[in-house]
Amino acid sequence: MRQLLFIFLFTFSFFSSCSNNDYKNSRDKKEDKIPTDIEKPAEATKPIQMWIDAHANFSRFANKENITSYMEKMKETGFNEVYVDVKPGIGYALYDSDILPQLTKWDNETVDRDWDYLAFWIEEAERLDMKVIASLSVMGFGYTKTKEGLIYDSDRWNGKTQVEMPDNNPDNLVDIRDQTNVDAAMLNPSLPEVQSFIISIIEEIVTKYPDLKGLCLDYCRWYGGNYGFSDATIDAFEAYSGLAVTNKNDIITSTGGIGPLYSQWIEFRSMTITNLITNIRSKVKLINPGMELHLWASAHWNSRYSVGQNWASKDYKPTGSGIYTETYSKTGFADQIDVFSLGAYAEYVWKSENPNSEWSVENFATTYSNYTMEDCHVYGSIGTYAYGDKASAVSDAVHLCLKNTDGIMVFEISHVINNNQWNAIKEGIKRYINS
Repeated sequence: MRQLLFIFLFTFSFFSSCSNNDYKNSRDKKEDKIPTDIEKPAEATKPIQMWIDAHANFSRFANKENITSYMEKMKETGFNEVYVDVKPGIGYALYDSDILPQLTKWDNETVDRDWDYLAFWIEEAERLDMKVIASLSVMGFGYTKTKEGLIYDSDRWNGKTQVEMPDNNPDNLVDIRDQTNVDAAMLNPSLPEVQSFIISIIEEIVTKYPDLKGLCLDYCRWYGGNYGFSDATIDAFEAYSGLAVTNKNDIITSTGGIGPLYSQWIEFRSMTITNLITNIRSKVKLINPGMELHLWASAHWNSRYSVGQNWASKDYKPTGSGIYTETYSKTGFADQIDVFSLGAYAEYVWKSENPNSEWSVENFATTYSNYTMEDCHVYGSIGTYAYGDKASAVSDAVHLCLKNTDGIMVFEISHVINNNQWNAIKEGIKRYINS
């Protein structure tokens, strides 16, 4: 019996030893195959976006073939996402809308489609493994140069557009609809009816196009520093602040200075925009929690108070200017958006080219986090029209944004085409990948 037990233990030990050796040899062979020098990815992992402006490309993308051709060109260059402008400042739709009329004519251009413009962009993007973000001019609803657009079609919008006090004279107020030197005639964001109307458009797009990666808010602001002086807006300001306005020059003086109510006024205007963005976010996330909310605004934070865009974190508290209330920081909306498209639209790329100024791509791309404090993703965006055929400037700007922010948006395809900037963009992307 003892002899049989010895034989059994010897045999078990032998096979166990062989099994352990085989496992060790196999493991060693696998470890030998693990590369010690891992190659960098051939493509950038950050979002690289092109903006498709509706007006500049109205006729260019009148047919599907051109969309396909340029989508393939973008893909080959290195783009992986596109912003498609589907409700521009004229106030009509480039998508299947039950709320807005279709955009078929703009100034002297006419385009008739029997197909869904936005749906085709999404279809082509899916084929090319790209993503689409639909952009819209939030407040723009009229083209003032030719008096075309939604706000000119009916009297529903009488008294609901933004009003300017152009020469600081309370007796000389001008409706933005009657001006011709503005980008778009914009509705008054302080009116509940206007906010409800805008949110209904947002709801329609998000519901009808679930394959969108996101929605981008553009022109989500007051038009300028002297806008918002209608009686309806003054009433809303008084209700918000608890203050009485007996003279509009108590806000902006007759000489254009800061009146005693100015600080409360700019807080009100910023809070109006932030409340709208907050309500938009709630609607988007209720319908499609995975859909991103983007917003484009100028990267120059220090001037954004004039149009009511506090894209900073609520934790950012401005100091030293004398124009902000102690509670202005509550108007920050960085926490209400998923992506801030940082409008680093500057003539100069490097700080050294424009010393003693904040206006350079490099400065904007390296200081934004002082304001946003990581409350949202930030993609640097550049206006390539500023660089024309200067390939090195385009490449530098692309590389700077990719290196220092979470992605890049290039504005916009017509400038890229007209100035043949494709190779310069491609080079900037390649520099980032190889860095």
